[in-house]
Amino acid sequence: MSIAAYRYFYSEPNRDTPAPQRKILFWYDPMSPNTHFDKPGKSPFMDMDLVAKYADENGDSTQAGIKIDPTQIQNLGVKTEKVQLGRLTYSQTLPANVSFNEYQFAIVQSRSDGFIEKVYPLTIGDKVKKGAPLLELTIPEWVAAQSEYLLLNSTGGSATELRGVLERIRLAGMPEQDIQRLKSTHQLQTRFTLRAPIDGVITAFDLRSGMNISKDKVVAHIQGMDPVWISAAVPESIAFLMKDSTQFTLSVPAFRQKTFTVQQWSVLPSADKSTRTLQVRLQVDNKDEALKPGMNAYLTFSSHSEKMLLIPSQAVIDTGGEQRVITLDSSGRFVPKTIRVLQQSQRLTGIGAGLAEGERVVVNGLFLIDSEANISGALQRMRQSDAAGDSADRADSVNHTNDVISFNDISPAGPVSPAHSHAGPQGDGND
Repeated sequence: MSIAAYRYFYSEPNRDTPAPQRKILFWYDPMSPNTHFDKPGKSPFMDMDLVAKYADENGDSTQAGIKIDPTQIQNLGVKTEKVQLGRLTYSQTLPANVSFNEYQFAIVQSRSDGFIEKVYPLTIGDKVKKGAPLLELTIPEWVAAQSEYLLLNSTGGSATELRGVLERIRLAGMPEQDIQRLKSTHQLQTRFTLRAPIDGVITAFDLRSGMNISKDKVVAHIQGMDPVWISAAVPESIAFLMKDSTQFTLSVPAFRQKTFTVQQWSVLPSADKSTRTLQVRLQVDNKDEALKPGMNAYLTFSSHSEKMLLIPSQAVIDTGGEQRVITLDSSGRFVPKTIRVLQQSQRLTGIGAGLAEGERVVVNGLFLIDSEANISGALQRMRQSDAAGDSADRADSVNHTNDVISFNDISPAGPVSPAHSHAGPQGDGND
């Protein structure tokens, strides 16, 4: 509904006869303002009286915008806000999931052919501590190398020869603690124990007592649990928020009161081709192993934009073809301006062009003013301000944009293909 419609409802009861000193251009239906009539009466479109359009409502036609009576501005509750320079604050929550930290991963192998003597009661999913025994085995190559070392040591072999034998044993895969025991006790060992190299969870383990084992056979996979990874898919449209100053907060439905420390994070270098998202990965402390791989989580991140001009988002009129605002200039005129929107967040919009710091934009009642500006032709002047043509032509287009329909052209059922005539300015409205 336009301001003219409000003007009608807020007017005194006896407005059918306008004041004689004011020149009337035409009458119109506020609900269909582009159709003009040459005399007052009932609207053929709506069951309401037509509203007069006065010449002095246009003000100076060489100026952009419209001027509205302060009383009506107050009645309509029009409010304005200043254009300010600042930063947008972003906060976004994304679904995430917990996964193993691939950096905390160990593969256990014998690195020599042998025979399994004993397998400790373990299976996939069991947690083990560093140094926990996995299996006992006999490896002939290790036994032969020990015998060579003991023989050299007892027959006065040189230090270089002894170091060479020990290094060959080490490269064959014999555990370091067994090598140190050989050096200190000078006793031959025929049975060896393979132990877990890290704390973690067994993810592969399929051996039985009595089996032969080859040097390339995997004894076990052990996956560490501290720290773990948190992964989330970030839409391309907000990828610009991922920067060094971004702050992350992790919440897990299973532990709503618990906080988690983010050690480091990174954005993977490629996007998912099907979902068009980027993957952000965080490394999170998990000393108590409360976070289990496969758990759901929610990742909230906050960031700030670069400095830009900010206005309330409710001040923006988006027509689909353009975005504009209604500004209030120093002379009290409401002027529509086309703007370029950069970003939006938390009811604020960042502007890239079209406004200057300190200008005032309408944030309440702007659609009523925008409707009135359309009636007055202000938008046409704004779009054509750079086009050739003098101000008189543009002023004439304001007053005669639409033809005026004579009431003689209106049937009881409404207007029917009326013959249009350019009606000149009317008098005081009295027939």
